[in-house]
Amino acid sequence: MSADSWTREYGDVKASCDELYELIRERNSMTAASASSTGGGAREQDVHKLSAQCRRKLTSLSNKINDLEAGVGVGGGVTQREASRRTELVHALRVRKDQLKDLMSRDGQRKSERTKLLGGAGEGQRRPGAETADTAGLDSRGVLQLQKQALRSQEDEIAELGAAVRQTKHVALAINEEVDLHQHLLDDLDSSVDNTQSMMKFARRKLEQVSRKSGSCKYIMVMILLVVVLALVISMSHMLTS
Repeated sequence: MSADSWTREYGDVKASCDELYELIRERNSMTAASASSTGGGAREQDVHKLSAQCRRKLTSLSNKINDLEAGVGVGGGVTQREASRRTELVHALRVRKDQLKDLMSRDGQRKSERTKLLGGAGEGQRRPGAETADTAGLDSRGVLQLQKQALRSQEDEIAELGAAVRQTKHVALAINEEVDLHQHLLDDLDSSVDNTQSMMKFARRKLEQVSRKSGSCKYIMVMILLVVVLALVISMSHMLTS
């Protein structure tokens, strides 16, 4: 895509963004006026029409930005610098499109919250201040007493929840202490095993030295002595681990 045609297309997309922004502002103003007035059925229809038009233009804007992005690439006389500039411009358009989309969503959410606060007149919605089964037949003092009872009930539930949390904390601390104890026992067992292995290696080296220097009789005596020493070491290690 040549520089002139791409620039013209960019200008058209930017103008579409501005047009969509003005349309959303008009829709928002009409929504606020419809919420504050009574019997605004005609206004509600106009708001719905403008909302549908905004959604259509937002979809069209997204497609135009995609087409504009397709002509960014290098080639056909487009330098790397020009392609980078086009990429930044397309990115700015996408950011603005997302902002416009968020503006529409936030306005719809505010409208829903405002309708809930004001109390809509639709089916299934209760008017503010309407009687309930609990408050029917009660005067202001009775309603106040009912509220105090509800508060006390909530406080009791919170207290029970706090007690359960504290109990869970104590159980977790006990489990942690038990884990630490087992870890210390395992560490002691590892140390005992290491010491036993070191003594066995030492006894094996001594046995090899004696076997090279002594006769068969001395060899047997030393063998018996080393077996006794090894048995004593193993028994001591068992006593330490138990």
